[in-house]
Amino acid sequence: MIIGVFMVKKTVLENIIKILKCLENSKNDWIWITELAKRSKLHRTTVSRLIDKYLLMFITQTTVEPFNIRMIRLKEGVDTKSIIKFIKLREKLKDL
Repeated sequence: MIIGVFMVKKTVLENIIKILKCLENSKNDWIWITELAKRSKLHRTTVSRLIDKYLLMFITQTTVEPFNIRMIRLKEGVDTKSIIKFIKLREKLKDL
């Protein structure tokens, strides 16, 4: 659900959870943004934006040349539940 240009926080969290599930299901293999978007049934721009805004510290990324394709995967030992707790806490602190 989009209100103006801002997404509802619940929708953002649901989309982040979809992305994290797809990353977790890839079993720590490299996956590119377009494939991640297909698996999570989100637009690739949405996936890229959410990764850049919320998940950068939890993923490892590289670029495949000469095509300039971003490949990502979860860092070793990262738990998806702890990522969600961190994002919720960060949003609560922003509201203060």
